[in-house]
Amino acid sequence: MKSTDHFALDVQGLDHLRNSAHLDPHAGLKEASKQFEALFLQMMLKSMRAAVPKSELSSNSQTEMYTEMLDQQWAQSLAGKGIGLAEQLTRQLGGHTPQQPPELNAATSTFLDLPPTRPSPFEAWKRREVSGVDNNQPDHVQAFIARLSEPAQKAARSSGVPAELILAQAALETDWGRRTITTAQGADSHNLFGIKAGGQWQGATTQVMTTEYTDAEAQKQLEAFRVYPSDDAAFNDYARLMRSRPGYAAVRNANDAPQAAIALQQGGYATDPRYAQKLISVMATIGPLRGVTPMAQLQKDL
Repeated sequence: MKSTDHFALDVQGLDHLRNSAHLDPHAGLKEASKQFEALFLQMMLKSMRAAVPKSELSSNSQTEMYTEMLDQQWAQSLAGKGIGLAEQLTRQLGGHTPQQPPELNAATSTFLDLPPTRPSPFEAWKRREVSGVDNNQPDHVQAFIARLSEPAQKAARSSGVPAELILAQAALETDWGRRTITTAQGADSHNLFGIKAGGQWQGATTQVMTTEYTDAEAQKQLEAFRVYPSDDAAFNDYARLMRSRPGYAAVRNANDAPQAAIALQQGGYATDPRYAQKLISVMATIGPLRGVTPMAQLQKDL
């Protein structure tokens, strides 16, 4: 059966339309536009029939049912062949001219119950991994990467965590070094990774108001955070934390940095339900750091 034989008001027809859109977004967009035109034409035919006076001989439930089925068939047959609504919708919802490659936008994706075709943070990071293209980062981003890339790669070799993820965490937790945790005296705590003091920490601490999530709801609360004498000390403590906790084994053994970010969230590093997504977005900005092989790849090579 051809896709044009399925009607959008029919449950199976809508499922078929969604499946087609998953396999071929452009073809799915064209078919969705055609189905929308069919719905519009059916409503128009129904309104026209409602304006015609009805005879008592022909006004019964069976006649109305067959008339509605006829209108549905007429609408399906006429869609895409005359009024141009489907073509206009395809151009508008696809956000492109006929000479440009098609791409689903948010409105189309909502109609089809599909995610937009705009690259996800994961896909964006993978593209940077292959191309290594510099995205012309702002000065403060470039300065942050230049200052902490080497310590991040050193911590990666020590912990098995991808250097890109380590640097992305430092960037996310400190807003690229512009929002650091400070002591009561206003000094820098060098706590680049938002690591809380915990019961076993013997070093200096500082009290900071932070945001935690309970059942996906954000709540402000006062927490004690570790204070380090230097950035290098923070990287060393982070690497030790990643090595020593069994819950982070999946982070160390991930095949790439985005998968490691997901494992980090699943391991309970942060309560933010979007923590991994944010890290992958930051990594898409940073791009891959050269010269560091993920621990999982090292194990495969061995």
